[in-house]
Amino acid sequence: MLFKISNKRCKDGMKTIDEILEYIEDNGVKFVKLSFCDITGRLKSVSVNAAHLAEFTSEGFVVDALASGAADGGDLLLFPEPDTITAMPWRPSAGAVVNVMCRLCNSDGSPFVCDCGRILEEADDKFKAATGCEVSFMTESEFYIMKRDDRGEPTLTPVDNASYLDAAPLDTCENLRREIVFTLESMGMQPLSSHHEKGRGQNAVIFRSNTAYRSAINTVLFRSAVRNIAYSNGLYATFAPCPIDGSVGSNFRIVAEITENGKPADDEKVKAFMHGIAARANEMAAFTNPVPNSYDRLALSGTPCGFGDGRRNGIRFYGKGKTEIMFADTACNPFVTLALILSAGAEGMTGKRLPEITPLPSSLGHALDVAESSDFVRGNLPAEYLEKYLARKRVQASRTGRENIIESGY
Repeated sequence: MLFKISNKRCKDGMKTIDEILEYIEDNGVKFVKLSFCDITGRLKSVSVNAAHLAEFTSEGFVVDALASGAADGGDLLLFPEPDTITAMPWRPSAGAVVNVMCRLCNSDGSPFVCDCGRILEEADDKFKAATGCEVSFMTESEFYIMKRDDRGEPTLTPVDNASYLDAAPLDTCENLRREIVFTLESMGMQPLSSHHEKGRGQNAVIFRSNTAYRSAINTVLFRSAVRNIAYSNGLYATFAPCPIDGSVGSNFRIVAEITENGKPADDEKVKAFMHGIAARANEMAAFTNPVPNSYDRLALSGTPCGFGDGRRNGIRFYGKGKTEIMFADTACNPFVTLALILSAGAEGMTGKRLPEITPLPSSLGHALDVAESSDFVRGNLPAEYLEKYLARKRVQASRTGRENIIESGY
């Protein structure tokens, strides 16, 4: 069940803090998870006593800035965001828990420049101002369901041998996907469909179109829900881009819907949006394909994009204001991925001179070199964010593509 809080900016239709506190009391909610994403898109959270939610909404909650991945020390303030409070249905009903996404601010209350949500909303605002258009995003996330061993430890053994669109009993994940969809709906999200994907144990859930910011939030909460539901069923869910050697990779499929004055944008504008993204795809790869295992996926012949000569770039024209983008994978930070897509699309639509389209990098190290030398990246991401992100990813790039898939947490 989704609730909205005013945060002193009450709008028509939004719930007040008093109403939410009344719900918390009536439903036995004991803890609120204050959540945010670090610079890689990993969900972080701290549980607080539900009775103090109003206090933290107005004054913020202090956390160590190290948790952001973009600071060496000091404090940050978490401010709960309006309209993001949602139940966590996989938790026990007694002593129930709700989640709320938060904005990050410096200790003096000023905006924290490495807040991924802020990066995305600023990119969205710039896109609208530059093009006069708006973009909403429909997303599809693929993931694998694996078995756990006799000790309950995760393995990379798929739970079934089914393939694309197979049904039960070959598809043993059917009931699990149903539970995932019901859970997402109870959290206030709008899953459109689900199905078994091409790989053994591979599944997909498609979300209805939404704003860039809401689509990114839905993605990180969806990943958390899938992992928790799999765990509660004695299984292991992984969003690693290519968890099984030689098998199908997991795509983060994005369908951008561009509108102008409430109507689908004309074909030429959509194609210009696509050209901007295609021209900057290799510069974005360190963010859209952010782990060594990403490049195992890109090397597969069945992947809709790749770094080999003659490979498709993973971008397809749909018509009626829509385009499909398929080069990002399931390890990406959706906030930064959508921010860069909006920035690149805006370049194409405003006629900015763009580089020639080149293949995607062949490794994470190669992608980091391209990003580090990119004026486009430096012009669209905060310097502090970029410095910390590249340093962190350099450490990851030193590992082999298949090393530590389970330990990495993807």
